[in-house]
Amino acid sequence: MASNSSIILTQLDFNEFKNSLKTYLREQDEFMDYDFDGSNLSVLLDILAYNTYQNAFYLNMVSNEMFLDSAKLRDSVISHAKELNYLPRSFGSASAKIQLRITSTDPNKNSIVVPKGTSFITRIDDFSYSFNTNENLVITNKANGTFISDTITIYEGNYLSDTYVVNYNNPLIFKISNKKVDISSVSVTILEDNGSVTLEYARATSLFGHDENSKVFFLQPGIGDTYEVVFGDGVVGRKPKNNAIIIIEYRVSNGELPNGASKFINSGRIDNESNVSIVTVSAAADGAVAEDLNSIKFNAPRAFTTQERAITAEDYQNLLKANYPEINAVTAYGGEDATPPQYGRIFVSVDLTDVDGLPKIKEDEYKRFLRSRSSVAMEPIFITPDYTYLKVDSVVKYNINRTGLNPEDLRTYVIDSVLNYAATNLNSFARTFRYSKMVQAIDATDASVISNETEINLVKYLTPELGVPLNLTVDFKTPLTQEVPLLGDEHPIIDIHGVTSTPFTYTGIQNCVLEDNGDGVMRIVTPVGANHKKIVDIGTVDYDTGVVRLNNFNIQNYVGTSLKIYAEPRSRDITAIQNVILNIIESDVNITIEQIRE
Repeated sequence: MASNSSIILTQLDFNEFKNSLKTYLREQDEFMDYDFDGSNLSVLLDILAYNTYQNAFYLNMVSNEMFLDSAKLRDSVISHAKELNYLPRSFGSASAKIQLRITSTDPNKNSIVVPKGTSFITRIDDFSYSFNTNENLVITNKANGTFISDTITIYEGNYLSDTYVVNYNNPLIFKISNKKVDISSVSVTILEDNGSVTLEYARATSLFGHDENSKVFFLQPGIGDTYEVVFGDGVVGRKPKNNAIIIIEYRVSNGELPNGASKFINSGRIDNESNVSIVTVSAAADGAVAEDLNSIKFNAPRAFTTQERAITAEDYQNLLKANYPEINAVTAYGGEDATPPQYGRIFVSVDLTDVDGLPKIKEDEYKRFLRSRSSVAMEPIFITPDYTYLKVDSVVKYNINRTGLNPEDLRTYVIDSVLNYAATNLNSFARTFRYSKMVQAIDATDASVISNETEINLVKYLTPELGVPLNLTVDFKTPLTQEVPLLGDEHPIIDIHGVTSTPFTYTGIQNCVLEDNGDGVMRIVTPVGANHKKIVDIGTVDYDTGVVRLNNFNIQNYVGTSLKIYAEPRSRDITAIQNVILNIIESDVNITIEQIRE
């Protein structure tokens, strides 16, 4: 019998399987010169090939699901995350802050009780959402017959509950049945001894500090995109008695949909009072959907390395990113890397989705979260992200014989290509702008684009106080180009500068601009005919560090909503360091279209 070396074991293709079987049979003496395609044996080969193909595919998928990186099914990803002690983020309720003003019909009433679950209705587009209080409140502040509350936080979503009976002979899984649960709202009440004993259990996130008497419960991800409540075993955490009744109460959320709601009405009487006025202190925010698969795959291994403690800079990043879905990007670095060095501190910079800067209330919340997880000797300092923008000037040549687009349409498409590159590769910490990649993105805009000549400059946006002498420092945090030769006090406007600016008014002189002289001196110049003429030296520029300093900078006005400072980077590839975020916005993209025929 001939050898079977012709059988291919490395393919997952039906035709390859069938051809492999044909080749093998042709090498047998019994089937030499046999016409496999024109006989009934072809049907049998199809069946064998189908069976082999299905088994190969099935085994391949099974092996993929065995690893976190390659798993595709959510239950598989959740199972691997559970092994790493990672709890995926659930839906999060949007929250708003309001103040109640209730005028009572009873002049002798001394307080107003606002029960837990008091509902307030809001509307966004064509949908209504219910916001509720999460605790019982008492209003005692009364003025002229009107009770005025302190600021109250209300949370979107309705409260539901699941009830189970403990049976250790037939153990149950205490599952939270609704997939849109906000796990931060979960509370557990246990009724024992036929209801004569009521115990409130608190949620625990670790095993530390608990003994056999600790009334705590744990949450873990479950099958079917749900969560499960787990109790202690009597060694770590109190074990409920047999036949005890478990009541799991929680809030169900609509995720990010109610974000932005700012007008609320009460859905009914409050403490039997109907004259209720609602003042919105802050609109609804922080609503979020459950964590997606890619985020779980990214966060689970990193959360495992942190072990719920913040020691290294990466720990701070992982903890904040895993626990706060509103964070778009976060970075942290040790004080030894700051300028000047500040030992014993760690600097944290957070960029929130659709929010400029970091609100004080969020900073305080993040500090409280990190305080119990970080070293006593390490002080986290939150700093604002340093936004550096890129100015793109590109001359794009295209063959008009290869497209029906007019120049303005093509210009729009090229701008979209630049902005899409920025959205994909920038707008976060520790990103690198690759000049060649963006040039390729421009060339790939349309088949008619032949080439492009693109220049990149750094941009800083300033809003200086007008009419006040200021000492300003603009740090580009990357080496800048030092143009030579040196520029005289009066020189042609077209001469190239390493640093320049948009126009402003200085000592009554309009259309002044900043520029460097090529030797580290910043000055204010004004146009005189075809030349720039120096008015005054105003500061310095360090080309190696990218730091521009302006002294006694006193201007009366500037063009546009901001004063823009431009700088030419020494390298066309630019890496964002520390708290710098690189980005490109449409107002800084200037595209010139040139037509040619080929």
